[in-house]
Amino acid sequence: MALIELRGVSRRYTLGDIEVRALDGITLAIEAGEYVAIMGQSGSGKSTLMNVLGCLDNPTEGQFLIDGHDAGQLGPDELAALRRERFGFIFQRYHLLPHLDARGNAALPAVYAGVGSAARSARAQALLERLGLGERLHHKPNELSGGQQQRVSIARALMNGGQIILADEPTGALDSTSGAEMLALLEELNAAGHTIILVTHDPTVAAHASRVIELRDGRVVKDEGTPSGHPVLALPSAPEAPAVQKGGGLRRLQVQWREALATAWLSLQGNRLRTFLSMLGISIGIASVVSIVALTGAARSTFEGEFRSTMSGKIWIWRGNSKLPPGAQPPSFRLIELDALRQLPGVASVQGERQIPALLRHRTRDANLNVRGADAGTLIERKLKLEAGRFFSAYELADGAQVLVLDEQSRQALFKDTESPIGKTVLLSSSAVGDGGGAEGRPGATAAPSGASLPFVVIGTVKADSQLGFNFGNGNAYVPERTFIQRLDSRPAVDAFSVQMDFTLPPEEVLRHLTHRLVALRGAENFSNWSGDSEFRKMQDFTAGFAALFAGVGAIALLVGGVGVMNIMLVSVSERTREIGIRMAVGARQGDVRLQFLIEAVVLCCLGGLVGVAFSWLGAQALNAVQDKLLVSVSWAALGVAFAVSSGVGLVFGTVPARRAAALSPVDALARE
Repeated sequence: MALIELRGVSRRYTLGDIEVRALDGITLAIEAGEYVAIMGQSGSGKSTLMNVLGCLDNPTEGQFLIDGHDAGQLGPDELAALRRERFGFIFQRYHLLPHLDARGNAALPAVYAGVGSAARSARAQALLERLGLGERLHHKPNELSGGQQQRVSIARALMNGGQIILADEPTGALDSTSGAEMLALLEELNAAGHTIILVTHDPTVAAHASRVIELRDGRVVKDEGTPSGHPVLALPSAPEAPAVQKGGGLRRLQVQWREALATAWLSLQGNRLRTFLSMLGISIGIASVVSIVALTGAARSTFEGEFRSTMSGKIWIWRGNSKLPPGAQPPSFRLIELDALRQLPGVASVQGERQIPALLRHRTRDANLNVRGADAGTLIERKLKLEAGRFFSAYELADGAQVLVLDEQSRQALFKDTESPIGKTVLLSSSAVGDGGGAEGRPGATAAPSGASLPFVVIGTVKADSQLGFNFGNGNAYVPERTFIQRLDSRPAVDAFSVQMDFTLPPEEVLRHLTHRLVALRGAENFSNWSGDSEFRKMQDFTAGFAALFAGVGAIALLVGGVGVMNIMLVSVSERTREIGIRMAVGARQGDVRLQFLIEAVVLCCLGGLVGVAFSWLGAQALNAVQDKLLVSVSWAALGVAFAVSSGVGLVFGTVPARRAAALSPVDALARE
């Protein structure tokens, strides 16, 4: 059985409306160990025949058999395996990868055979030393002469065994001395048992073969032995370099991943400016998303923390609601009603809201403020902290002393920024002063006339115990609750009160108990309520949606960066078409090529993502250094998400270029200069 057999093989190409027959019904057989030269002028079909013989191209008609198996029935991956295991190619233009040194180029076919780095490097070195390149192992192709580059290509052809050596015009780009050395090497390889198929247009080169096949117009016109007078030189064969053990599927995948990562890094280094610009797009996108997420997360954490501490477990109830008839004036809440609510399960405390509008004056400054009655728990309940001075003592709270504490807004309204209010006297006047006979039934109470101004001594100032420092309304002045009742508003009832829950029952259930008890006591639902917990959940939903909206805006930048990566990778595929053809010729499958470009896209995006995260982290540190309201942090979770998103962008936007690269025909790719 012949090693290679062609039965009526034809290969047609369509150029517009014209059909070109490169091969026209060729039938021939080549035995193992033969040295065959295929001759013909340009356009005779000899290169097409070599491409078919090397499984780089498929015939349009006929059968191509290797060891009796029809290669036309094999898929792309099976043909790649044939090229990898059985064939070795020596090209006229050498076709070496410029970013690899001599040893790396020679070892390339072993990568796709799953051979480990150490084993393939050792074999490549042994082959190169055998070919006289022992001192050129680490030289790049541009540092080698033409003859040396061709020797590297011979070493590459022998890397996986090279049972069949296909040499396409191997002396075409060499001087006469290097050409003679090349022909001697081919004869030596044939003597060592390799089947040599040489394509040439030069009769003197073809004369070194033991068999010459001449083509014309795609047909075999002559098939004969070596002409007389040019016997084959029986050169002694050098010992073969040690063979390598080829890896299995998993081993091959590991080797290819490492090779793909190394190649991706070399490719990115080879185009630094383009790599930088591509990374910049991804970096901006990732930095936008991470920064927005970090900022919105910090804002949500701060806002929600402040609102939670203020509103969690709180229910506010006030008289009146929208369902009452027009003009209806529901009664205030009696103290007995508040006492009844304090006995309900889930209620920790009930505090009436005592507040009136008043005019406060200090020297020439007037301010319309809210005056509130306060007790020992007011600072905690209202989330306040002392800024200067002190709060009310137990004696002042019990005796009804005419002292007050100003909040930040009221202090700014009554005093200059450089002036301390502590110990100063302010005058308080309100139409409610003395209303209702505040002295009735109260030992020692002295009601002031309506509209009179009462002197109060400022003993302290407070501000919101919050990072955000919110101030609402006109500002507040706090007086002892007994003073409020005796001097300002002696009504025993209140218009509003707050309930603090003890969290033993759900807020909804506590609110239901409060509503039921108040309706029973008042005879009608003539009041309204506001639950801090339910409103807090609404605020959480709102801030979450807001954060998602901003993250989506940032993702647009990431999308633009991804499109840029896809464009760059498409350009890279176009520029590296010949490299793709070389890899396919030495045995790379379509999946191997696809993996190569996908990994390059992912590496590019991941590097850009890391730079983007670094930008975000630096921005967060700078923001934290210039302010203390929001604590912005880029967490490890954000790093992981950014890395995952970068990888995803590389996979998504690298898929199209990778598929385009893998879909290239080896013949078309090799023909691209």
